[in-house]
Amino acid sequence: MLSRGSLYTILNGIAQLVKAVSSLIINKITVVFLGPSALLLVGNLKSVYVILQQMSGAGIYEGAVKYISGEYKNRISFILQACMSLMLIGLTTSLLIYILFSAQIFDLLQLDDSDHLTRLWLTGGVIVGLLCFMLYTLFQSFFHGQKEYKTVVLNSFIASLLSLGVSIPLIYFHGILGLIISVFVPSITLFISYMLFVPNAKRFVATLFVKPVRFFVFRPLLSYALMSAIAAIVFPSVLIVIRVVLVQTAGVELASFWEGYSKFSMFISSLAISSISLYYLPKLVEAKTGKELRQVVLWGAKFLVAFALPALLLVYALGDKVIPLLYTTSFLEAFYLLKWELFGTFLKLLSFTMSFIMIAKRLTRLFIVSELVSGLVYLTFSLLFVNIYGTVGASIAFAATYLLYLIWATFYFSERFKFFEKG
Repeated sequence: MLSRGSLYTILNGIAQLVKAVSSLIINKITVVFLGPSALLLVGNLKSVYVILQQMSGAGIYEGAVKYISGEYKNRISFILQACMSLMLIGLTTSLLIYILFSAQIFDLLQLDDSDHLTRLWLTGGVIVGLLCFMLYTLFQSFFHGQKEYKTVVLNSFIASLLSLGVSIPLIYFHGILGLIISVFVPSITLFISYMLFVPNAKRFVATLFVKPVRFFVFRPLLSYALMSAIAAIVFPSVLIVIRVVLVQTAGVELASFWEGYSKFSMFISSLAISSISLYYLPKLVEAKTGKELRQVVLWGAKFLVAFALPALLLVYALGDKVIPLLYTTSFLEAFYLLKWELFGTFLKLLSFTMSFIMIAKRLTRLFIVSELVSGLVYLTFSLLFVNIYGTVGASIAFAATYLLYLIWATFYFSERFKFFEKG
């Protein structure tokens, strides 16, 4: 019989699967109607948007869950208002960064002066998308922290279907402009679904505004904001550099193929991590001793081996049928990328079971150093291996980076568990 944690993880996994499938369908529509090169454009735009999201305070979400589910569970309004204050600061910072670097962003997306209307829509999408992102993050942290997993799962499911229903017509009827707008649709639909379709939304609003709204800085949350900001800069920036290098060395077509396989890998890892983290993070937060922490980590690792590993092996076995279904048959020319991307994905998932301890236990300095070092290692390996092996070098670098990360995290946290036991 499934435990409560496993049951909620599987239910959330189903909701995340719907979300992932929706994204894959959108990618399929993009490739068919706009060509493989459109994946590079949307890939760079999503990297920029992720940076802006993280700067807006995505990491505060984990902090909110930690305190709402733990020591501040009787002061939820205080935590929510503190989160909103920091996220408003982050939102303002993100928009200023976008304005300051708008010329470089337009160049990255190859939008020249003749694309004036597209630039306006892009700017509007960034503003509305980030605002909705901030609001739905507050919603979700509230329900996640109170362990109302059914509400989180329901919202994710509804928002995924809404995003799919809106994005396909946008891309089909409006081409590149529709593709650009579609990047911001998930943030908007997540907020709308909470407001319109979640019965408990009014309780969140009542909790947030139970007292007069105050804008203040709650220092313990600053560490999560800082971790979020570092995460924002490192890996999305590395991915942008890798795309540019691949275009220059291998050409647009092969770079587009790599982007497709890389996106597929990211979908799988996001699906697994989103599924397990719903239950995993609160349990890590609650763990007080080394033994308890070890039990949670082992549960996460066993769950991934039991469900993720067979799924990855099945994907590889059926890869020659899956890839044309996801994109087009032309992507089979780069089929050799799949095994490295799947191998790297599994290593990434195993690393996650360890690395999430840094968020749960607010190990800010360690998180920042590990992000910077792993990002630098990924970039260095990519530049080295692409030069030696060509396009597949970027996928080998991905796997090699997470192999090293997993080895480090296993040894480090095995020792750190003893520290937790003493605490």
